[in-house]
Amino acid sequence: MRKITFLTMAIVALSLFWVSCNKEEKAVSPPAPGNEFLTTVKLVATNIADTADVQTAKWVDLNPNGGTPDLSHATLNLRKNAKYNVQVFFMDESKSPAEDITTEIRDRANYHLICYGIYSGLNLSVKRTDKDTNVPALELGLTADFTTGDISAGNLEVSLHHQPNVKNGDCERGSTDADVNFTINIL
Repeated sequence: MRKITFLTMAIVALSLFWVSCNKEEKAVSPPAPGNEFLTTVKLVATNIADTADVQTAKWVDLNPNGGTPDLSHATLNLRKNAKYNVQVFFMDESKSPAEDITTEIRDRANYHLICYGIYSGLNLSVKRTDKDTNVPALELGLTADFTTGDISAGNLEVSLHHQPNVKNGDCERGSTDADVNFTINIL
């Protein structure tokens, strides 16, 4: 009887060992980060030919669930026929102190893309100048060159797209963290 019990236990143990060794391991990916909560988008434009010419515009909506945005500072006045280095900052000013989300976006560059839309006959071209770490590297857009033409005025749309695992340089993919409009005057 003892031999049968020992033999049975050995067979069961060997079977369990065999089954556990032959299981396919599945790679578990960490969950993609969620969208950022943003109340403020700020543009800082520095004229390349005259670094004393620094223009700032700020779009604020402290109640993004139905509030009215504060557009009183959402205008950039740029010189005609000039080139500006532009930085974009994203913040949550509903907290005290305000939280700068820009660093988090830069740290997760492979999940984000800032897109620029030019409307209303504005004589402006925009070229993103920073890239993420994808292979090949894709544009991010936290920094950009704005090149102005003749005198004009119009709107510039700035949108932050959240694109975990789908980023390919196309603004149509993913969800939108921020989508705001600035008035641009080229003087």
